[in-house]
Amino acid sequence: LEPPEGQRCSGRNFQGRRCCTPESPCNEGEGDCDGPGDGGGHDGHLGCKGELVCGSNNCKKYGLYFHEKDDCCEKPSANSAKTPQVKYIPGTPLEPPPGQRCKGRNYDQGRRCCTPDNPCDEKEGDCDGPGDGGQHDGHSGCKGTLVCGTNNCKKFGAYYHEKDDCCEKPSSPLIEMVTRNPGRKPVTSSIEFGVTGPRCRGRNVDKGRCCTRDNPCVEREGDCDVDNECSGNLVCGNNNCKAFGSFYHPKDDCCVKPAVMLEPVSGPRCRGRDVDTGRCCTRDNPCVEREGDCDVDNE
Repeated sequence: LEPPEGQRCSGRNFQGRRCCTPESPCNEGEGDCDGPGDGGGHDGHLGCKGELVCGSNNCKKYGLYFHEKDDCCEKPSANSAKTPQVKYIPGTPLEPPPGQRCKGRNYDQGRRCCTPDNPCDEKEGDCDGPGDGGQHDGHSGCKGTLVCGTNNCKKFGAYYHEKDDCCEKPSSPLIEMVTRNPGRKPVTSSIEFGVTGPRCRGRNVDKGRCCTRDNPCVEREGDCDVDNECSGNLVCGNNNCKAFGSFYHPKDDCCVKPAVMLEPVSGPRCRGRDVDTGRCCTRDNPCVEREGDCDVDNE
């Protein structure tokens, strides 16, 4: 789960990308190296020591602490000697259309042609999005409401490298809505959030803050930070958005109705800070066994 002590290059989640270089090559199981599988201008296998070769998206087999896109130095095998098969999706253009500025790492613009300072149109790449891990641009390398995909450029053109990330329209995941009918089987239906769904859809889709005091979110929308970024009496939850849509990030906080505290029918006089207002256990009116909240023994 953690890099072994003394390991110099532990991937983009630690030292960043391309820690292994020709000037400072890596041992087996270290990464990220910049090998032939990355396309464009690369180091070949020179970022690895001796006869080792730079793999492609192979670091996870050496440690869970690596990012899924990290490339690690490994011993050569029959698989590493194979020439990667070129993928082609029928109907996609073989050459970039005239006037396209960013065409991926196979052309002069290279990787990360799409930047926050010069964002890309749909179908252009390579952008540096959340799927790349480490330090990235988020979706700011894409214009407007476009998002940076991951390894998705091939669907826009055969001229792209298989690892290029292109700007695209956000996908419209389906949210399952379950209607429970007493005495009957629950009815499951789906809605597409692009049509009838939340305005604010979390850090994987939205750019910047969406739930604000001036424009608060309704129930099931996020990401919020405090309660007054939610409409009415709603409160801001904690890492709860995944319950409302698979498109949310695991750490997105969504606006929800406050939990309803049920008053006990019978039981202790003092029931703690979630029920009682002010101090209940006092020196003048001490608590019995199993009551609280108390501060000192004589309460």
